[in-house]
Amino acid sequence: MSLLNEAINSALREHDVPQVGMAGSTSVANALRSLLAPKAAQAGLAPDDTYVEPDALQELFSRLEHAGYGEIISSWIGDGGNDIEPQQIAVALGPHASDLSRNSGLPREVLLQELARLLPAVIDRITPHGKLPQAVVAP
Repeated sequence: MSLLNEAINSALREHDVPQVGMAGSTSVANALRSLLAPKAAQAGLAPDDTYVEPDALQELFSRLEHAGYGEIISSWIGDGGNDIEPQQIAVALGPHASDLSRNSGLPREVLLQELARLLPAVIDRITPHGKLPQAVVAP
C-alpha cells in the first residue's frame, strides 16, 4: 500500500468516515488523491499505486501560504496541528475547488467540509517526523 493511500485510509478511519457502503467516501478519497497526486489520478492508477507527487504537494502548500494560511499548513507537518475551515480551503484552492467537486461528484460545499476535516490528518501522515516527501520545501 502506498504511503498516500495509507494516509488517506487512516484519516478516513480516524474521522469515522466509512470507506465502504457510504455514498461519497470513495469520492472524498479520490478527491484527496487528485489533489496530492493529480498525474496518477488522471492516469487512472489504482490507489495502491498512487504516491504523493512533490510538485502537487508544493503547489498546495503554495496556494495555502499565498492565501495567508502558511502557519496552519506548517502546523500539520509532522505532528498535525491547527484546524482549517472549509472557506479557507475554498479561498486557497480558488477555481480548483470547483474542478475537484465536479471530478469527484460531490457538491462543492460537502467537498470543502471533508477536505477541511481530512487534509490536516493526511498531511500529518505523509510528513512523518516533520519530513516532507522528496524535494518539497516547507512553506
